[in-house]
Amino acid sequence: HTFEKIMLNEKIYVFDDIIDIDLQEQIKNILVSDYEYQNHPFPWYYVDDITLSFDDPNSQRRPGFTHEYVLYQGKEKITGKQLTRFHNMFLPILKNACMKMDIKDINVLQGRSFLQLPLNLKNRDVDTPHRDIYDRDNFFVVLYYVCDSDGDTIIYNETKESDQYTIKQRVTPKKGRVVIFDGVLMHTAEQPLNNTRCIVNYNLG
Repeated sequence: HTFEKIMLNEKIYVFDDIIDIDLQEQIKNILVSDYEYQNHPFPWYYVDDITLSFDDPNSQRRPGFTHEYVLYQGKEKITGKQLTRFHNMFLPILKNACMKMDIKDINVLQGRSFLQLPLNLKNRDVDTPHRDIYDRDNFFVVLYYVCDSDGDTIIYNETKESDQYTIKQRVTPKKGRVVIFDGVLMHTAEQPLNNTRCIVNYNLG
């Protein structure tokens, strides 16, 4: 099957236990505990806003932490640039996700993780709706949940910025779960109120 046949119909796919339990636990311990990967501790990097740059007028000032594994280099590049050894830890997730979708030849365009801590919010709120990549349409998102948490991923019907978004599907974070969806779909996350929310986010072409 080609990517166009499977993904560009704007569908969403959710698979639990995309990798075995032991690997799920290993990834969780490395990203949200003090385990090391190949004798290297996992570094998180603080950002002022988890979705937009701090100087963006639409920034919600939602702080969090990120780690970039593969840097997106623009629509003219076939693959992204690997920045860190930790990227290799997630290859089984990508491989199994693509097997589920019967997709064989893929390119890793971008790979990142995000960690959000509960903020002192009285009511649940959502981050800014967005696409991971705006200058290309032929890609899909593989989003893996490192741990159980509140703070659903919300995927919208819209493919462009809108004044009114309509929800296509909500996905609740569960350790070992992966959601795969067409990269053109606008999406966002609810702020966690009770738990640490940690995800691994890859964009594949």
